[in-house]
Amino acid sequence: MRYLALSLLLAAPLAQAENQLTPWTAGPPAGEWSVPWALADIPKLKPSERTLVEVEGERVLRINADAAAGGLLHPLSLPGDKPWQLSWQWRTEQRLDKARFATREGDDYAARVYVLLDYPLDSLSFLNRQKLRLARTFFDPDLPAATLSYVWDNRETPGTHARSAYTETVEMLVLRGPQAPLGEWLEESRDLRADATAAFGSAPRKILGVVFAADSDNTGESVTSYFAKPQLHRPRP
Repeated sequence: MRYLALSLLLAAPLAQAENQLTPWTAGPPAGEWSVPWALADIPKLKPSERTLVEVEGERVLRINADAAAGGLLHPLSLPGDKPWQLSWQWRTEQRLDKARFATREGDDYAARVYVLLDYPLDSLSFLNRQKLRLARTFFDPDLPAATLSYVWDNRETPGTHARSAYTETVEMLVLRGPQAPLGEWLEESRDLRADATAAFGSAPRKILGVVFAADSDNTGESVTSYFAKPQLHRPRP
């Protein structure tokens, strides 16, 4: 998947409850996406099909990527120096046989979760500052300064990490690998401050958004994955 160029829709209303991710209550095929959820597409790429479906009595997000890429975005504006805990459930029905972790030609994942982060520009290297300024000027003024990308990979083992083949500002971390069962719900929980500090050297200034996605545009394969119970909260002291 090419570098995710997103309009962060920062004016969207934020959840006021303990869970900072507003539950998805509406979406295709029955209607439009419930605010503040919005499609996250990549220019010039075929978009993935994103729908809400009932599974075991619960409304979940289904993403079908057929030589396509795209996700569902929840914008945020949260202090990044707090111990935010992101949790969700996901499952995938297929593996992407041709995918190759952190390579341009094979940069596809059956399921992935992006966390968009804001850092001061002067905290980035000179080269990354210049690249980000150019990208914001010519592509999207709201591009995040850094991104965590949690992925379900077909070859690498959990814990493997690397920078994206497309940009040094995206850190990719494998949470599920080739031994993960297909067609079963699996739970994840991540300390975003700890992961961001490990990846980029310090806590972010802000958390700007979360994206649930799947992509197969580079390999031309097809995959269907599901996401459920997204939550973002600060643990009680």
